[in-house]
Formats: sequence, C-alpha cells, structure tokens
Amino acid sequence: MAEYAEKTAAAQISRDRQSIARGQRLTRYIIDRLDRFANKMIDLQHMICLCFLLVITSVDGYRSSSSEHQIHRPQFANGIERTIHWPSADPVPIQKEIQLLMSNTLIRRGEFGKVYGSRALDVELSCNDAGLTFHQGVSIRKQLLMKKAMKSAWRLKDEKIMKSICKDFDKQRPILDISLSRDLSPVSLFKSIMASRVLEAYPRFSSTNRSKPAGRIVQSIINETDEHHIENFLTNWEFNELKIAKENDIVGYEGTSTIAEEWEETIYKYLDEQNINYITEDTLKAYGFEEKGTPDCLLIDNLVLNGQPLRWIEFKSFYGSGLKENAFFTKKAICKQITKYDRTYGKGAMVFKHNISSKISQRYPATLFLDGGMLHTADEFNLFG
Repeated sequence: MAEYAEKTAAAQISRDRQSIARGQRLTRYIIDRLDRFANKMIDLQHMICLCFLLVITSVDGYRSSSSEHQIHRPQFANGIERTIHWPSADPVPIQKEIQLLMSNTLIRRGEFGKVYGSRALDVELSCNDAGLTFHQGVSIRKQLLMKKAMKSAWRLKDEKIMKSICKDFDKQRPILDISLSRDLSPVSLFKSIMASRVLEAYPRFSSTNRSKPAGRIVQSIINETDEHHIENFLTNWEFNELKIAKENDIVGYEGTSTIAEEWEETIYKYLDEQNINYITEDTLKAYGFEEKGTPDCLLIDNLVLNGQPLRWIEFKSFYGSGLKENAFFTKKAICKQITKYDRTYGKGAMVFKHNISSKISQRYPATLFLDGGMLHTADEFNLFG
C-alpha cells in the first residue's frame, strides 16, 4: 500500500508540474501580446478566451482515486447565461438515402470527379425523386467514392498491377483512360506511378509514406510545389495529365477548396452576432489540447440552444449520411468526435451544413444535431453554381 501511495503521489506531482508549465507558457504569451499591442486596439473577446485558457491549463482533466477512476471535466464557464433558438429542419429519414442509392445514379465506373452538365442533372432528378437536395446527394456520393477508393487501394500496391499501369502511362495512355479501365482514382493512380519512379531514382528510400523523404517528393509533384522534381520526373505531356487528373478527382486530391473554412467562419460570425463567448479549435490546438479534444467551438457561456445546455459545438460542411455503406466515414468524422468531446467537456451539438440522417440522430439522442440551412446564402442552392 505504501509503495502504491508513493507512486500515485509521484504521478500527481508530475501532472501538477505539467499543468504549471502550461500555465506559465500561456502567461508569458499573454504578457507578450499585451506588450506588442500596447498602442493598438485589442480584440476583447480574444483576450477573454486567452484568460479562460489560462484557467483551463491549470486543470488536470483526469484524476484518479484509490477506489475508482473519476473524470473531472475542466471548469471554464464564466457563469453568463445565454439562450438561443436555432430553426432546424428535422433529420432526414434513412429511407430517402436508400432510395437515392438504389437509383444507381451516384456512382459510375471510372468517375471520381464532380458531376457536370447532364450528369449533374441526372443526380439532381434522382435526388428530387428521393426527397433530397442536390447538395445532400453529392455529399452522399463523395462519401461513397471515398469508400470505393479505400477498398480498391490494395491494387495500387500490387507489383504486377502497377507494372502494367506504369507501362501504359509510359506509352502515353491518358490517365483518365487508365482510370476508367481500372476503375481507380486518377490522382491516386498518378501518385502510385510517381512513387514507383521516385523509389527507382532513389534506391536508398524504401517508403513513400507522406512523412518519409520519398513521400514528400511525390506530394511536391502532385501539389506542384517543386519545379525541380516536376522537371526531373515528368515530361510536358505527363505534367498536363497531372492537371487533368486533379481536375477530375474529388477523392484523391482535395485541392484548394475552402468550403469547410468558409462554413466555420459563417457559424463563428453567427455566434459573434449573438454575443456568445467561446474558444476556437485553433486556440485549443495552440495550447496542446489535442488529447482532450478540440471541437470547433468550446463554449465559455452557459449556452442553452433549443432548450438543451451545451458545452461545445462542432461544424460539419457536409451531409451526415446514415447509410451503412458510408459507416466508415461516419464513424471517423462524427461518432469518435462525439464520444471524445462528451467525455471531456459534457454534452454538445453538431451543425451540419446540409442536415443529417435520422439514423445518426437516433444513435446519439443526447447530442443536439442541427441543420445549417438558416445560414445558407441563396447562391448555394444554384445547381451549377
């Protein structure tokens, strides 16, 4: 018993020292900010958030007793009571998603890019028949494409298959033709072709993982950030094929889309207009809260939204599909976050730009799911916008 108590005390001292160190670093940061902006206007809300972070960093979120493990959530609320009513559509019945899936309109062989023209119209009509919006349909489609790409990724690691693919590409067979015949993401194909070339050029490299040197070379070629590597590994025709691949792939290449960031700013603006005090995800990450969880919005006020007390809000710029075919995506992007945030901070809410399936809302009845429709601008509903 004495040995156990000694170990427990030592562990507690270690945690206390870490908490004190975090607090000291944050204190120095606040002082530095005050010095730098002494003659300028200081964002009052930002400074309030920093002060509350100082309180949070001194709290050990997980403490244990000799009899049982108990979770003590960080106490950072300022005691200010806020109440908001958020007009929100009901979750979408799963039957509508199933009807859209069964229409066989969303997925085509060798098609991994956005839908345009007649294809967009086909998807729009199928969505309308199922009682879904076009944006909900293309969001479901993207999640299905992600699963499709994940399930077929093994073929890009098969030596025999890749040897045949590289041979075709060396003979100037268009990347979209290869994508169609193999039913593989064009950018993923291009990455694998480049990986083969990089490993052949640098025999000392054994992996093209993104964190490894060879992987970074491949990424610099795909992202067009290193002219030297592009000149060394691509002909002019191949470079043009790279551009074509990226223009026709929403799964293997994310590009420079700012949809998620713009959606975050839209909700932050709304919360600011309601005079809600909160801490942003970026601020939480800056002070090492990744392990405890970093929701997009950690509430300082005691906010009651649609009658439900909240401690955090997460923003999602897509439609929350309840299809079992999209379960892998839902688990990663929704389920794991809810579990982690609830454990650390208490109950919260998720705001989906294009609503959510009833399947998910039924699975997590204690979480508030909101449709972001009231914050959409009119041009977002333009089919070809």
